[in-house]
Amino acid sequence: MTVRFEVDHAQLSVDFSELSDGEKCFFLCALVVAANRCYGPLFCFWDEPDNYISLSEVGFFLASLRQSFQGSGQILVTSHNPEAIRKFSNENTFVLDRKSHLEPTLVRLLAELPVSGDLVSALIRGDIEL
Repeated sequence: MTVRFEVDHAQLSVDFSELSDGEKCFFLCALVVAANRCYGPLFCFWDEPDNYISLSEVGFFLASLRQSFQGSGQILVTSHNPEAIRKFSNENTFVLDRKSHLEPTLVRLLAELPVSGDLVSALIRGDIEL
């Protein structure tokens, strides 16, 4: 498969295998957004879509995914990335936690948890109790 980039009248064709992992993620994002728009509604589960995306692009990347699923379809995203976590609201974010592999995973809606200040800082400090 070949991917063609175009800006104004300039073009560049690149074999898909030669794209960076981040570029492949952007390609997959565009494919998911287009499929939801044209063939949807879709359900998309994407485990850590922010992997391989540069820090400066994570916000835009996840905002475009989130916005494309607001009117139709559903997207479920997992992440450990602070910038990704900040792109979702408390009303549709779940926090999963477990003490060890021997204990069950606890799931709580973020809106139900007492969080003061920045969510990511509270998670790092261990201030959120499930």
